[in-house]
Amino acid sequence: MINKSIQSILLALTFSSVLGCQIPITSLNNSDSKTTISTLNKEATQNLIVRFKDKIDINQINKINNDIGISNINNISKELNLFEIKTSSLDQFNNIKRKYTKSNLIEYVEGDGKLHLPEYSIYPANDSSTFSKKDGGVKPNDTFYGLQWNALNIDADKAWGITTGNQTIKVAVIDSGVDPDHPDLIDNLLPMIDMLADSGDPSNSDIYKFGLTEVDYTGKDGNGHGTHVTGILGAIINNGRGIAGIAGNIKILPIKAANHEGNTSASIIAKSILKAIDNKVRVINLSIGGPKSEGTTALKDAVQLAIDKGIVFISATGNESDRRSGVITEITVPAAYPGVISVASNTKFNKVANYSNGGDEAEISAPGGGAFSSEGEKIYSTWPTYRTYEGYRASIIGPYATLSGTSMSCPHVSAAAALILTREPNLTGQQVRIRLLSTTTDIDAKGFDNATGFGKLNVYKALISNSHDKKTAE
Repeated sequence: MINKSIQSILLALTFSSVLGCQIPITSLNNSDSKTTISTLNKEATQNLIVRFKDKIDINQINKINNDIGISNINNISKELNLFEIKTSSLDQFNNIKRKYTKSNLIEYVEGDGKLHLPEYSIYPANDSSTFSKKDGGVKPNDTFYGLQWNALNIDADKAWGITTGNQTIKVAVIDSGVDPDHPDLIDNLLPMIDMLADSGDPSNSDIYKFGLTEVDYTGKDGNGHGTHVTGILGAIINNGRGIAGIAGNIKILPIKAANHEGNTSASIIAKSILKAIDNKVRVINLSIGGPKSEGTTALKDAVQLAIDKGIVFISATGNESDRRSGVITEITVPAAYPGVISVASNTKFNKVANYSNGGDEAEISAPGGGAFSSEGEKIYSTWPTYRTYEGYRASIIGPYATLSGTSMSCPHVSAAAALILTREPNLTGQQVRIRLLSTTTDIDAKGFDNATGFGKLNVYKALISNSHDKKTAE
């Protein structure tokens, strides 16, 4: 139930959100296999990003680069006049940065930042737990739908009586990639864009080496995280197999932006966002992030450009908190950036998940699953049909697995945005945002709070509402 006191808050908001989402999955027992995040990108500090002023033409840019002695420069956004320069040493990095800083032709010059998938534990699919169907809800024929408590938690079953999506709606999932041949995803997938392979940089290759064996994950999800997120969002609905995606009849553009260990950088994420814009997506789902200190101006500019283009930008708040011990970690970037819908996690019991980060930038919560057995079940979704890096470490092969985290919460909200746009394709990104935030259900606390924002997602209420200009009250 939405409290009237929230109305003034929402109307006053310029809608700030946090940059980046993290997705750690907290373990249920001592035998969990957890990811160990190694150095994201050892060369990240040697990657320079330069934004020239808007009025500067290519001849002026070429001249300053020639004067500085730069021959290898890559334009990553013509709209933003944004360029990337890879340097070969720290001395060269500092020298070029110093020279650019003295120029009156640039807006800024900066190094890269380190972003990643947070630690998480993976569990084999458990097919024993089921829920009871609610009155008035649609029950699809997907084999494991009975395990999807998360769908009922947000009234998705009632929303499906109105729409399951439309394949003209395109959602970008910027993550570790996807299993391109997963039978429960393939019909809803557009060809994956592999930002690591497309970079042409050998340091971005996605090869897992162990012993004498090498596994090349180019062109597919080498971690598993991206495939799990994609299934929550858009696994094919009512196909007699697997699970039902919350928006199970839309098109998904997978953009691979993290390697098998979950490592990436702010520049790769920024370029992934720009690629999503070029492909005219309506929604961006980003469950990758890092501390605010690793955010860059270029990343913030890319996020803002997407929002200015009317794209609904949705990101996870992060999983570094331990609320049982009183530790609440600030929301990561890009989820904390203005205009981003930052998504926290709730459990099956409508409580804030122990791991879920919090702060003023929190805007909405959605099912992320429990970190501990006392918090209830995790989220059941798709997992690669081949062995991933995490699969080798945990001896798990898909096609399904259970995880928990704000990364799992994020695609629920992205799916809801896609369903709204299916019904009302002319809405702006801001109008969709307000619709989502104005139709939430209070949990844990009444009104706005730093843990769940405006409350828990309710897909059905978001679809039947006709208000997207202000916060409504019941």
